[in-house]
Amino acid sequence: AVNLLEGDFKKKMYLSHSTNDISVISERSLLCIATDQINHAGPEFVEASQRNVFAAWNLSVGKELSASFNFGCALHYYDQGISFIGKDFWIIEFLVDGTQLCLDLYQGAAEAASSIRHDSKVAYYTNSIIRNAPFESTLPAWVILMSSLESSGKHFEIIEKGFNLMRIMKIEIPTTPPSIMDIMESMTKTTIFASRYCINQGVGISQKRPDKQNRNLLRLFDAITVAAYSVSSPYLPLLTFEMVYYCLQNEFFETESAVAFAGFGYFHIALKQDYEKGKYWAKIALEILKQTRPSSATVRARWMLYGHIMLWFIPLKEAARKLFATNQLGMKQGDFKTAVSALTLSTNIALLEGENLLLLTRDRFSEMKKVVKYNIECAKLAVLDVVLVDELRGENTNPFAIFDGKFSSVDDLMMDAVTNKNINLISNIYFRRLFLAFWEGNYDVAESHLRDISSLPSAKQPKLTTIYLTFFSGILAFHRYRQSQAEKDLRLGMDAICKFEFWLKFSPSNFENKLFLLNAEQTSLLDIEEAKKHYEASIKSARDNGRVHEQGLANELMGKTFSTVANKSAYAIEC
Repeated sequence: AVNLLEGDFKKKMYLSHSTNDISVISERSLLCIATDQINHAGPEFVEASQRNVFAAWNLSVGKELSASFNFGCALHYYDQGISFIGKDFWIIEFLVDGTQLCLDLYQGAAEAASSIRHDSKVAYYTNSIIRNAPFESTLPAWVILMSSLESSGKHFEIIEKGFNLMRIMKIEIPTTPPSIMDIMESMTKTTIFASRYCINQGVGISQKRPDKQNRNLLRLFDAITVAAYSVSSPYLPLLTFEMVYYCLQNEFFETESAVAFAGFGYFHIALKQDYEKGKYWAKIALEILKQTRPSSATVRARWMLYGHIMLWFIPLKEAARKLFATNQLGMKQGDFKTAVSALTLSTNIALLEGENLLLLTRDRFSEMKKVVKYNIECAKLAVLDVVLVDELRGENTNPFAIFDGKFSSVDDLMMDAVTNKNINLISNIYFRRLFLAFWEGNYDVAESHLRDISSLPSAKQPKLTTIYLTFFSGILAFHRYRQSQAEKDLRLGMDAICKFEFWLKFSPSNFENKLFLLNAEQTSLLDIEEAKKHYEASIKSARDNGRVHEQGLANELMGKTFSTVANKSAYAIEC
């Protein structure tokens, strides 16, 4: 096998058992053939002094295959390399030799196993690194492990492990959940610190590239933040502020920094209702993304930007297109959870904006079987969308078949979400039930689901569904008021109007027809002729912006209103 490698190339492989890059492209296939022959013989037939050399061959072939996304084969070679060095090589590596052969093999194996969703092997390889390597060398392993736990929905375990790591690194994380006062104080400190820097949409201060240690720390922040978001952890704002502080202090403007700045913008909206400042930080994040190479962090930044911030400032259909593009990028980068979350948001917008349901079914859910293979949490969200479209179209495409009997209904998903405290999934289920009940005209059932959503810890977080929850809430409140004459119902309806009046200045096309309709419902209680003007304005605005279903709703509510008023039957018939 050795004789297959000629000249300088053979000499190079012998002399450097830690070779990480084989620059002679034409010789790569020969290396693979030679490595296969050595592997076939096995380490017991190789002299002990040469085993690390052949381990390095397996490492090189594994890296080559990983680079071409052939992770299953790559894992085989990493495993073979590990079999050559033996379990005691950790001691030699870090106490005597000082090389990274063992670490690279285990880390490569962990990354490959994570890519093919072999969670037990991910746990084995990463825990081997964590137990044996110096702490400063273990951060990549921790990030890989957390990614694997994330795909299995083990969010609380990620948060616990992540906080322990941060405390080891002297990053202050409170041992008890922060109060709103703690959060606001931390946000104020971070805002004051950020004001020291002259940042013009991501350009204006010197930019440093983080070394491997700092980049891994940013990725650790990112992994914990994703888990905290999934369970609506009260620690989420503090994590975001800490990451912003860290990036600014070290002048790091990488893709992970864009995630932090997008989150900072989001919390300006969520905690202070400062939409302009939220938009400012969002633009900084977008500028960073323009200047950096795409990665999984790019996917999460775009998901936050277009799914939670920019949708207040750009037409919703444009946000849907951006999120669909984010889904495509996420699939390429291997971040399947964020990819499906982006697709879910894009689909939500499409549904809420009145897109053709047949197109949604055909174009948006063809990849579900691939999704469940890599991330079952993503598949749950995708199936919810298919179920909703099925119910709206009166069909049953049996989307639960992809779970092979583990889940057979939305109720099964709800039970699983409650058991695992998956607030994001619970909220998605409630919203789809509310959406369906509202458009079926079953307002009592819609009221019940609205109360369910309002009871969740994530209810006050501004997001896409906030727009429609506010809209539905206002319509339902005026509906109740007509029956109860209760002042609290009138106040709830007026609160919805106030919110839409505030949002209108940011993007009229997104909010105008809904505000006209809410005003029509409120005005109809006092002045039917004035109400007619608002109904007609809502109908026109909905038609102009392509919201056929909301155009129909305005006609329906106008008809109901006039049908209850004496001498207005002609208006009712017209509607």
